[in-house]
Amino acid sequence: MPKLYRTREGDATAVDTRTQLTTVGSETAPGPLLVPQGMKFITGVIVTAIQNMAAATGFSALVRLEGPGLPNGPETLAAAAGGVPVATGGNAVNPAVRIPVNFPVTPANEIIIFGEMCGTDIGGTGLAVTLEFSESLPAGEKVNKTFTVEGDIASVDTKTNLTTQGSVTAPSPVVPSGVTKIDKIVVACASEGLADGKQTWLLRLGGNAVKNGEQVIAISSSARIAVQDGSDAAPQIMSPIVLENVDIAVNMSDTISVSVEGAGDDTGTGHAVVTLVYA
Repeated sequence: MPKLYRTREGDATAVDTRTQLTTVGSETAPGPLLVPQGMKFITGVIVTAIQNMAAATGFSALVRLEGPGLPNGPETLAAAAGGVPVATGGNAVNPAVRIPVNFPVTPANEIIIFGEMCGTDIGGTGLAVTLEFSESLPAGEKVNKTFTVEGDIASVDTKTNLTTQGSVTAPSPVVPSGVTKIDKIVVACASEGLADGKQTWLLRLGGNAVKNGEQVIAISSSARIAVQDGSDAAPQIMSPIVLENVDIAVNMSDTISVSVEGAGDDTGTGHAVVTLVYA
């Protein structure tokens, strides 16, 4: 069946601040993003985000979907993570990633897209988000709900619980009713690269909600070596990865904990953003 795509983009220039994405490049006033007639679901979100490298620190980024076009309420998704050891040089590209989701929508109603820069103020983050609308769900798929958290990992070999969601300082970790599993995980993690060494990043899912005990999953890895005098160190930038069909059984109405840990050398503060896609 045919699909339809709608896009918004913009800049987030203040940390932990909801920033509505309202433009489409040369279209400076495209108007409200309305669910197209005949469309019943968002079956994909295509997202890209990148920092302007204007401060020697790190960040994570997320996307918020809100508005009356989403009858099941707001959804959030991980968008990027990164850091930079110096604010005097950097050049990078970050490819867009398609995140498969199944969100019911209400035709002719508005969806509002927000971008948010979390962690530390990197200077500014540019985001572009495309919504993929479909007439039906893929065969065998169920409606999804999301839970997103982010945070900073200050010490190596230290389990750090992620409890915030940018401007939402206390998102509920309770597994929503009607779901039985974590179907997908969307995650990005990087460090500031302020110290030499190499480091791997691990995601830990635990709490009473995880039926079979804590699950530990590799996310990414970071490394840094001091540059020559007069040179500038390259930034760390990570698009979110999408782990599909993870099928982690959960108990609805119980509490889940989401933690990230850096193993190996301490390459500077880590910044992580994690989305659990329930089904």
